[in-house]
Amino acid sequence: MSDRDAMAAQVMDLFHELSHRVRRRGAERLEGLELTFAEAIAIHQMSSPLSMGGLADRLSCDASYVTSLIDRLEERQLAERMPDPNDRRVKQVVLTDRGRRTRREIEAAMYERSGLFKVLEDEELCELDRILTKILGAP
Repeated sequence: MSDRDAMAAQVMDLFHELSHRVRRRGAERLEGLELTFAEAIAIHQMSSPLSMGGLADRLSCDASYVTSLIDRLEERQLAERMPDPNDRRVKQVVLTDRGRRTRREIEAAMYERSGLFKVLEDEELCELDRILTKILGAP
């Protein structure tokens, strides 16, 4: 294994650990909202009407899982399904007023500056943003 391959493997391990910490921290911060991490991420993704398939793509999960997820959010009156104005066969998911309030609470709890990235200086945070954007934009 080359030095570059060893370093890439180490970076992948670090990404895995970071992902684990984000999920654990997110779950802890959401306890007061009585939401699962998946429900909170789904609500966060719904800043505007979104098709069920589009939400599945954003969450990188199966459409059947999104159906059960939206079922739970509808039961709690946080989201509702609406017909797509351009294609009545497609259902869009939209947040209710209560869902929009909950979305603001989620963002306050999970995405504040004092979170996991508080150890980074502003320049380091900008550099991390640049690097991750470059990685995610690669084919």
